[in-house]
Amino acid sequence: MAFENTVLGDVIEWFLNRVGDRRQYKRRSGAFHLWWQPDPADPKKNVAGVGVEISPNGLVFIIPVSIAAPEFNVIAAVRDRKIPIRVKAVRADTVEHQGKRWNRYMVAFQGISADDWDVLVRHVNDTPEPTDRRKMQHQEMEQVDDAYRLLPMAIQTKIVQALVKSGKLEEPKGHNTPLLKLFYGGLAKQAGKAPAHRFNVHSRIVKDGEVFAYDTRFLVSDTGEVSVM
Repeated sequence: MAFENTVLGDVIEWFLNRVGDRRQYKRRSGAFHLWWQPDPADPKKNVAGVGVEISPNGLVFIIPVSIAAPEFNVIAAVRDRKIPIRVKAVRADTVEHQGKRWNRYMVAFQGISADDWDVLVRHVNDTPEPTDRRKMQHQEMEQVDDAYRLLPMAIQTKIVQALVKSGKLEEPKGHNTPLLKLFYGGLAKQAGKAPAHRFNVHSRIVKDGEVFAYDTRFLVSDTGEVSVM
């Protein structure tokens, strides 16, 4: 499919043709410990579940109880640490587990410590821990994202404004490039509307001295319209 006649032509062709540079999120299947936190202030109320799949922007887990809240907190055991994550339910159903019906939830990350997110990415990609995590994190986020630079300026501005408004990115100062990474999620067909493309944007922001990481899904049409999924 050719995209040269669209406002996103350069960036889409970059993702499709430079296979070595396509940094798409992987998934890792396999059981891991997980706890739902009905009240994060009271760990005695935590309910144990079982994680079955995890990626850098979401996970799937089963649990014997029903969770009514659209957003909630979980703790995922990844490698040698317990990682607290704020998640949003995307889909839910029930499955049989140990002779009983358990609730299965597919959730997207809403907030996670940046250091924890880096550990999760290394776990999913099965890469070793670095000798200096902070140095590596700083170097990676200081690099300008090539895919982001290929976006038309109007689309860059809309994405940055949406992230700043939602508290997921600091307002860029002067001509500084915002510290974010762009991931292409594929073509999205819309009935009665212009074709659009899914983009996952990874951003970070410092809150109360701690760096938090966020992944936000955007839908960008060939006409330049930008919306949060």
